[in-house]
This record gives sequence, C-alpha cells and structure tokens, in this order.
Amino acid sequence: MKIVYIIGIVIVLCLIFAAYEYFELRVRKAVYYSLKTDLNLKAILITDLHNNKLYKRDLDLIVREKPDCILLAGDMLTSADEDYASALNSIKELSQISKVCFSLGNHELRYREYYPDKWKEFVSLLPANCILLDDEHVSLNDKAEVFGLSLNTSFYKRGKVYSVTEEDLSKVYDVPKDKKLILLAHDPDHHEFYEEKFHPDVILSGHLHGGFARLPFIGGVVFSNYGIRHRDRGLYDGKHVVSAGAGEHVLPLRFFNRCEIIVLKL
Repeated sequence: MKIVYIIGIVIVLCLIFAAYEYFELRVRKAVYYSLKTDLNLKAILITDLHNNKLYKRDLDLIVREKPDCILLAGDMLTSADEDYASALNSIKELSQISKVCFSLGNHELRYREYYPDKWKEFVSLLPANCILLDDEHVSLNDKAEVFGLSLNTSFYKRGKVYSVTEEDLSKVYDVPKDKKLILLAHDPDHHEFYEEKFHPDVILSGHLHGGFARLPFIGGVVFSNYGIRHRDRGLYDGKHVVSAGAGEHVLPLRFFNRCEIIVLKL
C-alpha cells in the first residue's frame, strides 16, 4: 500500500507542478548561447509565439540586452486564428527596439494559403524596420547575411518524413560567398540539407516547442517526424540553435520546458 501512496503523491505533485508551469507560461525565461562566428553581434531569437503577446517584462529583457538585431524564425502567427493582432503588435514593439528579420514557419505558410487577403493585409502593416524574408536574404552588416528559408508545407505533415531536394526550393539563392551566413530555418529536422545546400555559419530553428514536456535523461517526449534523431531544444554542432519557443497553441503543455527568449552572441 505504501508504494500506491507514494505513486499517488508523485502524481499529485507532478500535476501541481504542471499547473504551476501552465500559469507561469507568460513569464518567458532568457536563454543564452555564445557561438564562435567572430561577428561581434548580439541577436535576440524568438520563435513560435503563435499570436500570443509579448509582455512588458519580455520587452524590458530585450531592451536590457541591447541587441543589434532581432531574428524571428517562424510561427509568429497561428493558422487556426484569422486574427493576427497580437502577433502584429508584438512585431511592432520589437521593431522599436532593433532591426527585425522575420522568416516564415509552417503557420505563416498555411495562414497565407488559408487567408490570402488577410496575409496581404498583415504584410502591408508590418513596420518598416521589419524585413520579411520569404526565401530571401538581407545584410546585417558588411560581415553577416541573414537568409529566411520557406519550406513547402508538405514537409510539415505529421507522420511522414520527406527528403528535401533542390527541386523543392522555390528560388535560386544568391547569398554572397564572402559573408558569414545566418540561416533562419524553422524546421530543425532538415539540418543535414541546410548544411549541404547553404553551408551556413549559424542555423536558427524552432517548431518542436522543446518536445513540449521534458523528462530527465529522456528530453522532449513529443518527437518530430524523425523520432529520436530530432533536435528539439538547445545548441547542436556548435552552430545550430533550436528554440523551445516563446508561446503555445492548442495544448499548453510545457512540463519542465519553459517558454524562452534566446540571446545570441555571434
């Protein structure tokens, strides 16, 4: 009977902790990574906000870091919600702090497909200091270039694994060869392809929400299409940063896995 009581107590404590994390979702933690690129840049990385708002404490955190740029690696919107107001307001607030580079995730791609008129409206309302990178690139300075990669939505279907080929890419890329390349690529699963095609110095991804719930020695319990090969949160190969995301949608499940804003030293 003692074992039953102990198991019951553990379950109750886990539920209490899960409830605590649920109500603390709005408090995003800062996560720091230092990459050896010699660019002498500080950047803020935000992914997977999913049309949630950034709070004053989030914006104050970013202001204190004095970033040279803010990089949004997809899913600022959610395709299940036609209203884009919270995402747009957050982007406007970020653009008042620093230059913003915004690449597309699976939700922006689907939003554009589901609500084409609303998407055009959303894009037209983006602040001048926010650069939308839809298979495009822009210079950060004379040493660094940022490329925002838009994958086909078929690569995001659940339960299927796709091999990305050059034929699947929509444009010819002309990234300057004499610059360090920062690649915004929302889905971390295709990192081998990113390396082969782009030879990036930095890859920034999100999408998997850190595996949603995380367990000791196991990591994220929700796997990607690649199963145990997935990269769900952290720094890989010294150059690939995968964010656990700044927001949630559908299931607010973040057990041992707080929402985050990433501070990058490049």
